[in-house]
Amino acid sequence: MFRLMRRKLPASLLALVVCASLSPFGHAAAQRRRRAPARRAVERTSNANRLYDARVAQIGDAYLRGYYAFNPSEATSAGLHDLDSQLEERSAASVAAEVRRLRGVLAELARVPEWRLSPEARYDFLVLQSHAAAQLLELEDLRMWRRNPNVYNQLVSSGVDNILKRNYAPIEQRLPSVLARERQIARLLEEARANLDNPPHVYTETAIAQVAGSVDFFERVVPQMFERAGGSQLNAARRAEFHAANDQAVGALRGFREWLERDLLPRSTGDFALGAENFRRKLLYEEMVDTPVPALLREGERQLRETQDQMRAVAEEIAPGRGVLAALQLLAREHPAADGLVGEARAELDRIRAFIRSEEIMTPPARENLSVAETPEYARSLSFASLDAPGAFERVATEAYYYVTPPDPAWSAQQQEEHLEHYNRYSLTITSIHEAFPGHYYQALKLRQTPSRVRSALGAASFVEGWAHYCEQMMIEEGFGGNNPKLRLAQLDAALLRLCRYVIGIRMHTAGMSYDEAVEFFMREGYQARTNAEREARRGTLDPTYLVYTLGKMQIMRLRDEWRKRMGDSFRIGDFHDRLLSYGMPPVKILRMAMLGDEGARSNAGVEQSSSEEAKPVEFSLLASGAMSAHEGVRAVELITDEAGWRRAWETIGGGRPLPDVSFDTRAVVVAYQGQQRTGGYSVEITGIKRVGTVLAVSVNERRPASGDVTTQVITSPFVAVSIPRPPTGASVRFADERGGAVGPQQERNKIVRPRAPRAGRRRGRR
Repeated sequence: MFRLMRRKLPASLLALVVCASLSPFGHAAAQRRRRAPARRAVERTSNANRLYDARVAQIGDAYLRGYYAFNPSEATSAGLHDLDSQLEERSAASVAAEVRRLRGVLAELARVPEWRLSPEARYDFLVLQSHAAAQLLELEDLRMWRRNPNVYNQLVSSGVDNILKRNYAPIEQRLPSVLARERQIARLLEEARANLDNPPHVYTETAIAQVAGSVDFFERVVPQMFERAGGSQLNAARRAEFHAANDQAVGALRGFREWLERDLLPRSTGDFALGAENFRRKLLYEEMVDTPVPALLREGERQLRETQDQMRAVAEEIAPGRGVLAALQLLAREHPAADGLVGEARAELDRIRAFIRSEEIMTPPARENLSVAETPEYARSLSFASLDAPGAFERVATEAYYYVTPPDPAWSAQQQEEHLEHYNRYSLTITSIHEAFPGHYYQALKLRQTPSRVRSALGAASFVEGWAHYCEQMMIEEGFGGNNPKLRLAQLDAALLRLCRYVIGIRMHTAGMSYDEAVEFFMREGYQARTNAEREARRGTLDPTYLVYTLGKMQIMRLRDEWRKRMGDSFRIGDFHDRLLSYGMPPVKILRMAMLGDEGARSNAGVEQSSSEEAKPVEFSLLASGAMSAHEGVRAVELITDEAGWRRAWETIGGGRPLPDVSFDTRAVVVAYQGQQRTGGYSVEITGIKRVGTVLAVSVNERRPASGDVTTQVITSPFVAVSIPRPPTGASVRFADERGGAVGPQQERNKIVRPRAPRAGRRRGRR
């Protein structure tokens, strides 16, 4: 072959070859031949990316199946009815099995390169990681299944309530599920007796009162629900079967209440406070908020003072010289009559809906199925005003109800008046905005249009409650109510209550605030009467992160401001809201990522990151480096905290060499990738690592060939791996030349952080 190529060509043939090489068509053909391998490489990469997307979808489907198998009552509430006959199991063995499942999910996700995913798949990937980490934190560290008796009481009540309250099937089909769940209540309460160990006194005390309510619920309310659902049409045998199972449930609950009083309460001496580290991790995993807790507290205290100042200014317009409490009392006097409560709420929704349409606050749903009604009698002791909306996956019983609770005719005239004062026309408006339009109900309708099952099922409370709370202020700012100071005061009053929760939740669980101090704070700073202050403080012991209303509102408002700045003159509030609600109900960090890119996701709590935390140097030792790895992506850095993750990474960078030994009990690994390059002459070296809080900032020195350098014409992918002391749980990693904090929550898992795209015109070296 070599000799044939060396033969001298005839002159005519040589001329043809020369002409072809000079021809633009010949040149294009040559270019196509040269580009073919690159094109095939791109196609292979694209196919691989689609496979990783499909893998995330598979993991997501499996995760939801496992999650709902462990929480069948939630499946019913979500509109999935395959598990309606099952009640939760909370034996130590079932909890241990769930922990193993969650760890397996995180291990599977760790094997998926995040940087290879499409944006939509990446959002699901991050939500799955976050949710699984939060569930592990709950089961392994917070252990409310060992500390809070009311966990079991809530499962018992919701398990039956979710089946009877929605007519997704005829009662003949739902009754077997009701019977099955009621017959499992005694078993679940036995598991509670075996599990509960030294709860906080306030937890057991609260549970005793709540279980008494559940006894009444099953004894009086469940039969009413059964009749309303069509039970009266069943034959005598089926009705008797229901009443027997229901009586069995009542007996089990009474026995459980007696056990709580006689046995558990005397030995309930635990501390309700989570502690600063668990509180931080709970926010990180559930809400993807990595802002230091002290910074969150400072911002909450600042906004509380600002809101109080605003209330004093508005109160001066309403009751000059008399103060906030006097102005609030004037609002309370303007309320509808008891028999006009539903009509007033319905008319107010009409006004709100018309304003949303005329001012283009958002795109209203094409079809609504919301009714305003009096709260059913069986639920009046538990609800003041509420929205009962179908789950994201419910396809039959899609009706929703906005319930308002009238005063009990048996009450005294004074009691009825005090009840109606809470329904004053201004507070009723704010409540309607929050619960219905454009708050929870519109959000629920948008959720049903979300293509992602993961982000439809797994929600962040800071976005769900934050959205509804944000809407209260946003509607006033957009002009609803015509700048009426009374409506503005009602909105500020609702905001102040949430701000008090925000501050007290942090102080009670991280800074040693007592229950009594919390009661006094609500009374002094939030203008609350003692009865309500006690109820709010008690809730704070049980619900550590009930700061989510204000936290989510702060996040959304900051995102809106940044989106407005980005869009400039083309900003439209309705477009912002439509886009915000189109991604499901993930943490706001995911929404920032979707709308602003990775750069926007690095600051997500509505609070400027504190720069006062000292950056601490981290010692490191070299494990391996080189120019040839199987990493096919862009510049990236990875934190590895377990053996499985290290083996996976070594398959990419090791080149067949023996795996370096790392003791992950005390150490971790950081791998920096320079990204795939078209030639030799590239290298990367870690020059320093610093830790600020839980964020590791990695400094690197990257070598690139200069113009004119002779380089090997081969694709390279430089890397460097170092060993570091094991960082705190929840740590994340980034390049030091990228601003901002951690990208997402972690629970002893691998994490790859994609850098922001280079600015236009800036070269990162030859490609």
